[in-house]
Amino acid sequence: MPRPVSGPARFDCLTYGALAAPLAVGGLPIYIHAPDYYAAEMGVGLAALGAVLGVLRIIDAVQDPVVGWAGDCWPGRRPAMILLGAVLLSVGVAGLFLPPAAPVLIWFAAMMVLASFGHSLISVNLMTFGGLWRSDPAAKARISGTREGLGLIGLIIAVALPALLAPGMGRGAALLALAAVLIMGLAATIPLFLRWQQSARLELSRVPGQPVDLRSLIGFFAVAALVLLSAAFPAALILMVVRDLLRAEALTGAFLLTYFIAALPGAALSAWLAERHGATRIWVAALCLSILGFSGALGLGDGTVGLFFLVCIVTGLTFGADLVLPPAILSERLGAANAAGAATRAHAGLAFLTKAALALSGAIALPLLAQIGFRPAAQNSEQALDALRWLYALLPLCLRALAIGLLIYLHRKGRM
Repeated sequence: MPRPVSGPARFDCLTYGALAAPLAVGGLPIYIHAPDYYAAEMGVGLAALGAVLGVLRIIDAVQDPVVGWAGDCWPGRRPAMILLGAVLLSVGVAGLFLPPAAPVLIWFAAMMVLASFGHSLISVNLMTFGGLWRSDPAAKARISGTREGLGLIGLIIAVALPALLAPGMGRGAALLALAAVLIMGLAATIPLFLRWQQSARLELSRVPGQPVDLRSLIGFFAVAALVLLSAAFPAALILMVVRDLLRAEALTGAFLLTYFIAALPGAALSAWLAERHGATRIWVAALCLSILGFSGALGLGDGTVGLFFLVCIVTGLTFGADLVLPPAILSERLGAANAAGAATRAHAGLAFLTKAALALSGAIALPLLAQIGFRPAAQNSEQALDALRWLYALLPLCLRALAIGLLIYLHRKGRM
């Protein structure tokens, strides 16, 4: 029998999740635009930039558990943390694209620390509030789906706006315009969120006298780690695949937009299905579909542009499910384990795994490619291109297959 659909109204979901859109607008400059801007436009050496980015990635990953610990220690201060995060994110992103004459690299590091810390303060606490929102467990997917869908809209804006504005006003001015959109978006959505927070029914602490059972979360985090790592390798290698394997560098933006646009209906559909059939069942189905769609990447090569667009569409749809369903399942598990008092730390752990997967994939893939003899933007042997293809597609497919097996096992055991 289908599960009953109940929970928060759609308008309440929108007022809660609207903050995710500017949050996504602010995230892309931190992780994509700023490093390339400082290398290409500000003349910062790649070696120095890479060293600074390595340190910043470590700081970025570690600060999420710190934010989670603070949120659980002082749950009443979570709205204040989000407000502080909005200020830091706005100042940091705007400052990144208004660098002083010198020293540029120090300015870059300082603004990145401000922006990434602000981003963490908002993102970790925003996910926590969604998880603590009292509703039927089936409605957790609706809450997560609304938030992640609005985040995808922000991400599409962050991808498209600089590309549209840069030819007419220059790259620096286009990125400043993106920072202005971020600031205006935060100014518009923070009051909506605070109004929602004051009236929402939240479970801010665990029920006294009942034990906290976190064993089920171990299995969830193991599955999430495998899925996130399977997504991190393609993310780390996508530019090399498009440029050196497909030889279609001019279409990079079109591929990315296709992927993110396809994720929008994927997020909405997965949330709708999860409400009716359970988030875990739908995640298993989505992971299976992602393997089917991404297996086409094993055939990528020079001139296979049409095949890659098809891969982007199918995997974009399932990426929407990967965004929506893990936070929804985590919220369900926290409720079942009577662990609301650890909610911020749990959601911070999920954010930490995301960043750790990105760092680990780069640390594994890039040295392996270098050892095999692959050189970016150069003529490469078939052996080197095969290695790129296998790291981009075959390894992630194997990781996803392991995740599906573990997820099915845990579901049968009643732990997911």
